[in-house]
Amino acid sequence: MRLIPFILMMAASFCPAVEIPAGGVELITTQEKTTAWTGTVGHAEKVSVDGQDFSQAMRITVDKASPEQPWNAQLATPLTTGPVKSGDKLLITYMARCPVEKEGLAMAKVQLKTPPHDMLGITENARIGTAWQAVHQVIVAKLDAPEGTAELAIFLGEQTQTVEIANVRVLNYGPDFDITKLPRQKDTYEGRGPGAPWRKAALERIESIRKADFSIRLRGKDGAPLANTAVEIELDRHEFGFGTCVTRGMLTMEGPDGDRYRDIVRRTCSRVVFENDLKPDTFPHDTQGKAELEKSMAWLEANGISIRGHYLMQEAVDGWTRERLADPAKAREALLASSRERIAAIGDRVTEWDVINHPIAWKGAEMLGQKGPPLDGVGMEIFREARQLTNLPLCINEDQIFRPGPQQDKTYELLEKLKRDGVRVDGLGNQAHFHSSYLPSPEELLRVTDHFTSVVPKQVITEFDIATNGDDQLAADYLRDSMIACFSHPAYDGFLLWGFWENRHWIPEAALWKKDWTPKPAALVWEEWLCENWHTKETLVSDADGRVSWRGFKGSYKVKTGARVTAPFQPGKTSEIVIPD
Repeated sequence: MRLIPFILMMAASFCPAVEIPAGGVELITTQEKTTAWTGTVGHAEKVSVDGQDFSQAMRITVDKASPEQPWNAQLATPLTTGPVKSGDKLLITYMARCPVEKEGLAMAKVQLKTPPHDMLGITENARIGTAWQAVHQVIVAKLDAPEGTAELAIFLGEQTQTVEIANVRVLNYGPDFDITKLPRQKDTYEGRGPGAPWRKAALERIESIRKADFSIRLRGKDGAPLANTAVEIELDRHEFGFGTCVTRGMLTMEGPDGDRYRDIVRRTCSRVVFENDLKPDTFPHDTQGKAELEKSMAWLEANGISIRGHYLMQEAVDGWTRERLADPAKAREALLASSRERIAAIGDRVTEWDVINHPIAWKGAEMLGQKGPPLDGVGMEIFREARQLTNLPLCINEDQIFRPGPQQDKTYELLEKLKRDGVRVDGLGNQAHFHSSYLPSPEELLRVTDHFTSVVPKQVITEFDIATNGDDQLAADYLRDSMIACFSHPAYDGFLLWGFWENRHWIPEAALWKKDWTPKPAALVWEEWLCENWHTKETLVSDADGRVSWRGFKGSYKVKTGARVTAPFQPGKTSEIVIPD
């Protein structure tokens, strides 16, 4: 996994007197607490320390910043005294200071020792002052690591700096320890406070751009106006695409888990995206898989929930493509044939297609720029062919658009070039995977969105999630403010989570509902804003001509009078509704 951390825009506080809870297993032995230096942008040396309960520290001097590769200056310490299991709560603690008048930055990662150094977990940046301070950070392990296979790496190459580090410890508290009892720095982000001016302005924009004045005439089945009658008008589905990724397996699963899963989708979503089921490597060709996909899409249609198409191809070479690269000509034809097949099979049951996923990330232009003929240009060939085969909007989908750096810049440059070359891209899918190591302010989200409006007409949040190493309230608040910011910007037409249930989430800790369906604070935020704050439900009385008028969120509505309920309708497109018997 390639990490590109940047300066954390958040306050952090450390308390050197915090007591370490009992019950943790030390993963670093005493003789191994002297960490090993590896780096290409600085140097390290042991120095003596006075006045502390340790006598030596490692002084690291970084003379050239390497923000894209902060591991170019790091201290690595092996974890040798016990295994780590997925779900274990790990406490990382060390002493640190900057011996010069400058704030230091350090990020800790627990990883496998051998390349490609698969990640068990990563912390937010620690801000280090000039006085000795205790750094306490928590990780929830994402992988198993047998004894002796993992290490703690402290990345220091973010900026030029001199940092001293001592007394490094990693303690494993197992999977069941209450993570809230572990000492940790308190993270936040700019604009989180209840009176933040940006939020007030955003909510006012939402009232203006996401609502409309509606009026409709009600008639009985005999054609006569339904005059002077109390009716209930309720939003059925938002026009805006709020939702999540789903799987055909969960949408067709029988039993309590399937029922709970479908209930959350039905109640809160106006749009979904299949996590994997429409991709070239996982599009079903077997009888059962095809039946599940068809049943899923039929259920979504019956419930008025639209679908994004994700994706026709991925420029970053995935496993499906890599298996075919031995014969590039066949690989090219396989990509084209698969794209044609899925466009034809799905038709207009999706609202749009992500034509190219990850054009930048993971050396995304690998097939186009590095493989040469005959794969060179296949992405644009699929884009142009899709334009001929469907009238649906065609999008590019990329991650880390909100993070300053090459991925953001190169995505913008690509869209700018395509626009200049006459290749119409209808939308930018912004994956928006977040970690508490970098949480841009809502105002920064809006600024970046403004920046991209000059090269693409619309934007969608396509894969939102946030991992906060157990700080559930931070995750909930950041979800709330991201939703508000994006819903308030006219460039967006959708906001999709990348999963919501812990048992079906690629980052389980980022799920909104736990395995037993207990809602976390983020789940309460999701339901509060979609089912209450941004929901329209009015009791009205029709006039003598059977007309009712109201102001509400744009979308489809139902009218109820007594036990009679209409089918969903678009009030902006329909002038009259017949109330059924």
